[in-house]
Amino acid sequence: MGTKGSYTGNGTPASKQLQTNVTQWLDALAGSGPGAPAQHLSPDQLLPALGLFSPSGGHADGPGGGAVGAGAGGGGGAQRTIAQSSRTAGRAAAAAYAYRTGNVQALQELGLNYADLQAAAGDPIDWTRRIVDAACGPLADGTIEDQERRFVASEVAQWVLEAGTDSTPPSPEEVVRETLALIIFEAVIGETAAGMNDGSRPAWATADGERQLRETARALADRASLTITGPSPAEITRAVEEGIGAMRSIWMEP
Repeated sequence: MGTKGSYTGNGTPASKQLQTNVTQWLDALAGSGPGAPAQHLSPDQLLPALGLFSPSGGHADGPGGGAVGAGAGGGGGAQRTIAQSSRTAGRAAAAAYAYRTGNVQALQELGLNYADLQAAAGDPIDWTRRIVDAACGPLADGTIEDQERRFVASEVAQWVLEAGTDSTPPSPEEVVRETLALIIFEAVIGETAAGMNDGSRPAWATADGERQLRETARALADRASLTITGPSPAEITRAVEEGIGAMRSIWMEP
């Protein structure tokens, strides 16, 4: 339980390394002053975020091990798994893509009705809520990981709806890479939010820092080796899961 503003991370080595990387970069960014040459964040500095996701039946983290959840860092923390994060994000991405391309059957597989979504299109909040509910299920108990999954589902649905042109939607690969980027970004923000917003830096540095974190998460997602066979919910979810797993294995390399 908790909120992003007060959550201080799950205490694992991956979380601590991620916090160190982001804090040092933000301090350098703030120290340079507005308008100074950019203090770039390397995608490698966000790799520890992949150690926050545990494989099914395993533990989160990379080098050094460490459990996730109750007992991690002495106080519990977000219990992220590759499978669950991939499933909710992938279903939301696939639902938005199916709506964008008029795939009625794919929407039905997700429990959605094309005509109902069309009727809700004039109300973006309602439209997004329907897709998030289909991807994530009823609102859960407010855990950090549930907040993150619902945020990612909402963001990726909106991105799929708006990306590309009126006649050309994003490709399935572009959808999967944006989904990966949003999963990484939200995990980073979740683990580092308390330190980012502790008031020790000027507001402009925090705002610019969050923007650059999002861009860097996209750059990291672009590195993922993907095999995408199609835009169905199962295919997109599988590609997202394999992408997280592949990047996590890079983090775990000695």
